[in-house]
Amino acid sequence: MRVIRLELSDFRNYSSLHFEPGPGLNILVGPNAQGKSNLLESLYVLATTKSMRAGRDADMVRFGADVCRVVAEVARETSGDVALEMAVGAPGAAGIGVERKLVKINHARQSRVTDLIGSLNAVLFSSVDLDIVRGEPEERRRFLNYEIAQVSPAYVLALGAYRRALEQRNRLLKDVRFGHADSASLDAWTEQIVRHGAKLMERRRAYLDKLAAHAGEVHQALTDGRETLVVEYAPSFGLGDAVTAEEVSAAFDRALAALRRDEMQRGSTLLGPQRDDLVFRVGESAGTAVDARTFGSQGQQRTVALSLRLAERRLIEEMVGEPPVVLLDDVLSDLDERRRAQIFALALSGGQTFLTTTDLGALPEEAVARASVWNVTAGVVAPEQQEPAAAVVAVAEDAPRRTSRAKSRPKPETNETRLSS
Repeated sequence: MRVIRLELSDFRNYSSLHFEPGPGLNILVGPNAQGKSNLLESLYVLATTKSMRAGRDADMVRFGADVCRVVAEVARETSGDVALEMAVGAPGAAGIGVERKLVKINHARQSRVTDLIGSLNAVLFSSVDLDIVRGEPEERRRFLNYEIAQVSPAYVLALGAYRRALEQRNRLLKDVRFGHADSASLDAWTEQIVRHGAKLMERRRAYLDKLAAHAGEVHQALTDGRETLVVEYAPSFGLGDAVTAEEVSAAFDRALAALRRDEMQRGSTLLGPQRDDLVFRVGESAGTAVDARTFGSQGQQRTVALSLRLAERRLIEEMVGEPPVVLLDDVLSDLDERRRAQIFALALSGGQTFLTTTDLGALPEEAVARASVWNVTAGVVAPEQQEPAAAVVAVAEDAPRRTSRAKSRPKPETNETRLSS
């Protein structure tokens, strides 16, 4: 799987971009705050429909613009090439009024934004990966949701249905608490969260069983066999011997029944996938391993985070049938030589990789020699070596246009630009 062509319009600091990356390692080099991470972000958005940085989708829209657009042509070995597009409108823009999204697959508009997920598989390595290990449970649930969604469309549907049912049940619990509704009215929404929640939990545990096996192998390699990594699913209630979605559903129903009075008193659902967590334990053996979040050193926590991402890349390839696109966003400075070597071994082992750096000289000569190198300066992307086969043009606001390789990019039609179609 690889990106053949990427086009941006009014995305972050790019007013327009036409970029044709190489099939292997692509190195984006330049000072900080020039647009390197923005380019990786655009690819991540197409893979997950979400930014890895923006609190709001509208933060991706270039200042002063009404809408941003990300378009890519993706070559896939197992399911055929595909054209992807996502457009995001800014709140208050003329003709829009509220923040909205539009997605297209092969130029056909999709009824659901989430239909885009899985068309492009990507694994992001970034400096904030440490939060997966030492951050709050929400970070670990987000990690799970994004990664499972890329390989399981059914998971995306179940997650959306569960969130809607949970919102309704919590609203009703508040009404029951203050005497505005009868407790019997909870039953219908309880059945909904049990049905959809059980699907999520069954899928999470199945995915983690596979991820844990890969992560354990990778961690052993990173530590020369000196340390074992154990990845455990920590649901908000005991599952016992429950394995199937039906068995998980029965366990979930029993757990909610036991807490019904407490939930009505507090006005909130106290159990379910929204309270799941993961535990990462490290040690000389599985029997002596301790919680890395509480007892692990920062070095151990970084190794756990790297093991997870490397394992994720392996698992997606195993499940999809081809390697995902790898995005390495400013991760090298936090790694020692051994772990940097693992990253470059991954980058050169096949598949397409995008790596950002401020210092090309700090990278191994072998990697640079085999890579497509691109300079990113003030939103302008240009090849490091002007080879005839290279093709790129990127123009940022107030930046000079490159005439030697420029291609005219017409503005989209007004009705599509404003997402009103």
